Amino acid sequence: MTKDKSSTYRWYIFAMCGSTYVISGFWRVSNAVIAGDLARDLALSPEVLGLMGGAFFYSFGLAQLPMGPFLDRFGPRIVISLLACFGAASAVVFAMAGSGSVAVMARAGIGLGMAAVLMGSFKILTTWFSPHEFATLSGILIAIGNLGGIGATSPLAWLTDQLGWRGACLCMAAVTLLLAAGIYLVTRDRPPQLEGAPFPAPPSSADIRSGLRTVFGSGVFWCLAPLGFASYGALITVQGLWGVPFLVDTYGMSKGAASSVLLAIPVGVVCGAPIWGHWSDSLGRRKPLVLAGLGAMLLFFLTLTLHPPLPRWGLMAQCWLLGFASASLYILYTQVKESFSLSIAGTALTALNFFVILGAAMFQQMTGLIMGCWKPSAAATLPLAAYQWGFGVSAALLALALALYAVCRDTHPGKHP
Repeated sequence: MTKDKSSTYRWYIFAMCGSTYVISGFWRVSNAVIAGDLARDLALSPEVLGLMGGAFFYSFGLAQLPMGPFLDRFGPRIVISLLACFGAASAVVFAMAGSGSVAVMARAGIGLGMAAVLMGSFKILTTWFSPHEFATLSGILIAIGNLGGIGATSPLAWLTDQLGWRGACLCMAAVTLLLAAGIYLVTRDRPPQLEGAPFPAPPSSADIRSGLRTVFGSGVFWCLAPLGFASYGALITVQGLWGVPFLVDTYGMSKGAASSVLLAIPVGVVCGAPIWGHWSDSLGRRKPLVLAGLGAMLLFFLTLTLHPPLPRWGLMAQCWLLGFASASLYILYTQVKESFSLSIAGTALTALNFFVILGAAMFQQMTGLIMGCWKPSAAATLPLAAYQWGFGVSAALLALALALYAVCRDTHPGKHP
């Protein structure tokens, strides 16, 4: 492949990575729309429903710690495609589940199957694109992936009405399998080496251990990780599981109407991610934009607990602003990459992603446990106070994480320790 062809081909690879991230984004938040169906058909309590929502993220997050070494040793093409096949098989099991325990295990399997998509795509970006393009392109990738979150709102509600939640999940399992095949056939881990230059050897076990010690022993990392943990956890608490029940129980909406309102969150992320990334690359700074964006996210999130008497368009605007502001959290990936040497950038990225995904898992389950303290009404609805306490605790944790992040140092494009 010539250099010119390589320059063109990288965009085909980028498109394939983005398409696969769409299905990952779909599975992350798909439970929100079908939560009522799952609770009814599988006789699930709020606590078990919260555990099911978190199961995807627990397995996804735990897989992040070894993911960096695996991506370095075997390459993102192999790792992403094999795990995605496993995710498709787990989605079939989820669609056929007859009990809550089977559904929880299947959701965990789907999470493991999607665990390499984003970090593997980031690794591909570092080899095919310039460091000065990373924040912009990663923002575009995040925006593309959140189209899956859009698909998991009104479109999923429509598909569920047509086929039932089991049929809808079987359809998406087939899509997952097709994308796994596409990743294997289309993507390549790196461009052709010019003048026969050898590609760096995979890291040894000693190198891996040293990299982990460096990352987890860094004070900078421990300023970034809690903010990723709390911001994504708070967002997914609404978008991924409890947003639709909240709108149905407290605003009296139908499932379809609630899902259409919630659709504004991923639309906001789609709009915000490339804009925040471009602003960050143009400004050459990371920290001010993260503070501004996630500070605004905290304010919009707090308004949920106040339960203002907004019309439907007002609720959609509120959700859009929440999604747009939350997209600034993805600048943290660029900041953590620039906080460590390039030799351990993959380890640093996956370590941060571990805490981001762990936040999504723990916040959903935590909210379910808090809300389980209230008894549902005869119509199986929870009172407003249950949601106010659940969302309020999430907001408090996000505020603490922002205060800790405020003391960290900033980073700049292309500069490493």
